[in-house]
Amino acid sequence: MRRLLRPQWLVWHVVVLVLFVAFLRLGLWQWDSAVRTRSPQNVGYALQWPFFALFGLAVWIRICRDAVRPPRDAPPRARRPARRPPPEPARAPAPVTDEEDPELAAYNRYLAELNDR
Repeated sequence: MRRLLRPQWLVWHVVVLVLFVAFLRLGLWQWDSAVRTRSPQNVGYALQWPFFALFGLAVWIRICRDAVRPPRDAPPRARRPARRPPPEPARAPAPVTDEEDPELAAYNRYLAELNDR
């Protein structure tokens, strides 16, 4: 629980709370607009804002819960493994010469002939 009281978490708590209140206020504003205009579209929007507020709050609660305790199906945290030395760079294969590959030799002769033309 102490983790949720760190300054960065407190800032996020405030942001979520401000958004929650703002969404509810937008819903009330939209409802007033719907009453004035008697528009079904405004009624629909007025009903959406509280759902947005509740959804955002539900997501935030889940984020906080997961930060305090990991999900049940997550493997237990292991200690950080000791540092391994960096892997050695892969060595490039030796170039194939014309004598080793007759098909490559024929292709090189063809390219040389094209170059001469």
